[in-house]
Amino acid sequence: MEHRAETETETREITFASMIKNPIYNKRDVLYSLEPPTGFLHRVAQKNELIMELAPILMGSAVSCIFVYGNPGTGKTALITDLMKELESEAEKKDVNLKTTYVNCSENRNETAILISLLSQLDPGKEYPKMGWTRAKAVSEFNKRLSDQNTHLLIILDEVDYVLKESGDDVLYRLSRINNDVEAKISSVIISNDVRVADYIKPRTQSTLGRVKVIFSPYSADELYDILRERAKFAFKPGVVGDAVLKKIGEIEAQRNGDARKAMEMLDACAKIAISKKRSKITFDLVEEAEKTLERDQTLNIISTLTQHQKILYLVILKHPDKIVAGSDIFKMYLEECESYNLKPLSERRARSFLINFTELGLIESEVGWLESQKKKTRKIIVNLDNAVKNKAIKILRDSI
Repeated sequence: MEHRAETETETREITFASMIKNPIYNKRDVLYSLEPPTGFLHRVAQKNELIMELAPILMGSAVSCIFVYGNPGTGKTALITDLMKELESEAEKKDVNLKTTYVNCSENRNETAILISLLSQLDPGKEYPKMGWTRAKAVSEFNKRLSDQNTHLLIILDEVDYVLKESGDDVLYRLSRINNDVEAKISSVIISNDVRVADYIKPRTQSTLGRVKVIFSPYSADELYDILRERAKFAFKPGVVGDAVLKKIGEIEAQRNGDARKAMEMLDACAKIAISKKRSKITFDLVEEAEKTLERDQTLNIISTLTQHQKILYLVILKHPDKIVAGSDIFKMYLEECESYNLKPLSERRARSFLINFTELGLIESEVGWLESQKKKTRKIIVNLDNAVKNKAIKILRDSI
């Protein structure tokens, strides 16, 4: 009872009026802006490399597929989006007829959807159906649209690992050879959050893709501190957060994935907790509280981004009454679940690769050991979610399959 009373005292009701007068935020949106307020920190080498590779476009030459990869939150999309603007500006000065297009592959997970998205950007006045077209129809329309020999098209495919894992590498194979089929000059930049993206590309495609690979390594603790300090100067009022707290947040995220977005999410979470507790400063104790809150939310966010068959596989794991499940049982349960959804199941090999992915994402733990229910040594799949998060996860999965 005493603990509950203390919590109620610390966390007070807030109003819109109190939020406007809050002593914390100055410009909160700076924390989430793709474009940093004073330029990109610790990405000069990557920017220089990309400029060198993209410069031939301004001289009328197409560039081979440029692969950009690195963990989420390492500045890939933000830097490339910024460079696209610079490139468009230079192209206009030099009378180069350049059109840049951007497709997020987490939302367009097969070649047909990607081509339709590109067509919609190339010809915004024309309405293209989101469903109903065959791949052959989309390819035909795309090639026809690129018949203008004076056009230079730069295609950005972001988060391409979604397509490669779910639908294969057909779109990359087509882009690697498309300059042989159309009059326009086509250049492309492929962005992946999976550093092992080459594992999902067939040898025939790898042999035709460009050899340029630009790596965005995870940010170190010191680099994250620099980024946080720069954003905090604009996002918060003077004196709200000190260097020691910013360094602590940088150290926490550097030990995980070196993700600048996650570091800024934690800083923002600290600020919101401070406001709810009527504090005027972000202190160390709030960092610990924010870390626990974000860990729960991030798990649910990861689950929502899984592919359909990954969701089915994870759902059967969560639905199992035991906390520890035998690896050998999971594929059988997956087959039964696919049947209940009237879906054709993937191979056992693909299902095993999903389990490896779940382990890397922190959704499960996997180890070989003695399992009492099996009376033998086997691979054990362990889910360490509290019941509230587990129930929310099951609902998200069921609603989205």
